Amino acid sequence: MESIRNLVKIVKEKIQHPGFQRYFKNTGWAFAGKVFALAMSFFVGAMVARYLGPERYGVLNYVLSFVTIMAFLASFGIDNIIPRDIMKHPEEKEDIINTAFSLKLIGGLVVVILTSIFSIFVVKSDNYTNILIFIYSLQMIFLSTSVVESYFVTQVKNRYIFIGQFISTILVSTLKLFLIYTSMGTGWFIASLLFEGLVYALVLLLIFRKNGHVLKLKMRLNLAKEMLLDSWPFILNSAFAIIYTRIDQVMIGKMLTGHSLGIYAAGVKPSEVWYFIPGLICTSIFPAIMNAKIADEKIYKDRVKKLLYFIIVLSAAVALFEFIFAKSIVLFLFGVAYMEAVNIVRIYTWAGVAVSALIIIQQYLIIENKTVIIMVSSLVGAAANVILNMIWIPKYGIIGSAYATLLSYTIIPIVIWILLRFKNIRAKNISAEISKNT
Repeated sequence: MESIRNLVKIVKEKIQHPGFQRYFKNTGWAFAGKVFALAMSFFVGAMVARYLGPERYGVLNYVLSFVTIMAFLASFGIDNIIPRDIMKHPEEKEDIINTAFSLKLIGGLVVVILTSIFSIFVVKSDNYTNILIFIYSLQMIFLSTSVVESYFVTQVKNRYIFIGQFISTILVSTLKLFLIYTSMGTGWFIASLLFEGLVYALVLLLIFRKNGHVLKLKMRLNLAKEMLLDSWPFILNSAFAIIYTRIDQVMIGKMLTGHSLGIYAAGVKPSEVWYFIPGLICTSIFPAIMNAKIADEKIYKDRVKKLLYFIIVLSAAVALFEFIFAKSIVLFLFGVAYMEAVNIVRIYTWAGVAVSALIIIQQYLIIENKTVIIMVSSLVGAAANVILNMIWIPKYGIIGSAYATLLSYTIIPIVIWILLRFKNIRAKNISAEISKNT
């Protein structure tokens, strides 16, 4: 009984600590923004799916997935290092933000050009699909303003990000409902997503300006070079990660029909909608874990393990819930026309366990400066997903693709474990050899 009282006392003291209060409020804004944006987008998206039907909804998701696969080039991987560089060199924050913005703007333009070339000359999509791909790819240009997001995160001002998400989500959701009411075509819904990106970018820029800053198209070449040298593992990792998360929908779109892709996409949506939760928990908890690393390596590793176990149990519980109630979920969200998606939900939802674990494991590897392991494991996952989809889609259709994706996600943490074990054994052998020689 006494130990419980002591635990309650410690927890109470931690909660009342000013530092905890500050970061808790900041995390609260981030959580509120994510939940609101995802909830609105998810339910309005379900209404769009009902309105369009599986065939046209499949076309919509093919366009989104095709452009997303190229999206890693729009960031150059520098989103991962902006907060770090600003915190290490706060006196250079203006140069860091403007250089990152300039690089990302160039990356966005590259994506617009490359997606159009690939769509027309490599994949050889029809003219209508090519136009939709070009329209949606323009959103990559607006993503260059995400550097402002990174700045607000470092300043513990996530409420500004929430404001941007709130305004853009409300406007685009209203627009989508209007498009449904007026019986508009698929292209208009693609344009609404472009509009959402534009509104969000403008709101962020206005808030940034109100805080006394202006985003400039200005690049410090030496700083740009350093950013690109530091971020290249993240560029490759982002490329591999996007491939193993989106290549299935592109391959279904090319190898089967728009109807099949529409059914598959409907099954994927509820299975992925909760992925932000482990990401948000990780973002909130890892600063404390990093502080523990400085103080005590043993406590640090113990906290990482506990967080990993907690995330796995949490994600497994969500997956079990979706597995049991898959039929009710599909009926409620998408209607009878999408009933074939029930089996996709029941298979795909278990991929969330591996995805949740990966979020924690990859953050740990970043802290330990073992980003090469992330890159190699992501490459293996991407290759596995492509190969398995090529074999199983012709044989088993969208069910085969769901199993291919589940297996490729599960392979990645296993590969990471094998690489870490190999690296530790090698390090011990080298240490033993050195000791023997001395």
